[in-house]
Amino acid sequence: MNGGRLSRATTRKRKRVFRITTALALMLALVGIIAFAALIDKKQDSALPESDEIATEMVDSESEQPADAETESTDTIYIEQPYTKVYADDRVTVVYEADLGDRFERLETVSGFVKVQLNERLTGWVTEESVTTEATALSDDEVIAAWQQVVPNASESVLDWIGKDLETVRAELGSPSAVQRDQVNEYHFYDGFFLMVRDQKVRAVDWDKQAIATPDVQPTREQATGIWFEGETVQLKLFPYSGVMRVRLEQK
Repeated sequence: MNGGRLSRATTRKRKRVFRITTALALMLALVGIIAFAALIDKKQDSALPESDEIATEMVDSESEQPADAETESTDTIYIEQPYTKVYADDRVTVVYEADLGDRFERLETVSGFVKVQLNERLTGWVTEESVTTEATALSDDEVIAAWQQVVPNASESVLDWIGKDLETVRAELGSPSAVQRDQVNEYHFYDGFFLMVRDQKVRAVDWDKQAIATPDVQPTREQATGIWFEGETVQLKLFPYSGVMRVRLEQK
């Protein structure tokens, strides 16, 4: 009998221990689940700012730095008057006469003069009042259509020459009848036109003594001595004189 009562007491004690142990295990499990959920929430909360911060750095590095580089590399000016004098470093000696619409890289501005890169070897100075940074642009199609109006007999192959290296173009055209040079360019003369060459590339093609004609498009600038049409990649320039005009189709 004593052994039976002891067995029942032991059993009851074991049940109490089991219930307590089970309750503790459930409580520990619940605490673990809550802690794990909090950890997940914390990671989720910290992921977005971390990702956003990285994105901000990427945007800054891609938008600010190239913008500065572009400002430096595309600081260009346009000549506003035909036959604009370009001076040597003494700002007295004339080394070149620039045409209306000529486009150069600006190197610096000092005391009312702008220093420009004329070609790979030569720089010069023009007065600040003779240049502009603004040029209303037409489409290339409009500029080419205007060129075809004023030089209707010109071959469209001209468009392939502009921007090509001189050797390639001369392989097609043959040797010129004459070559003239100034401080900035070379001029290679053929029958009815000549090539303007700078740094061994054909920059423009000119037709002299053309009949006066007015294209059906609004020019970028119009003066008595010159008319300028600015395109996306090409320019058209008309220079009237003595009842005729010189026509230039030029790469920007």
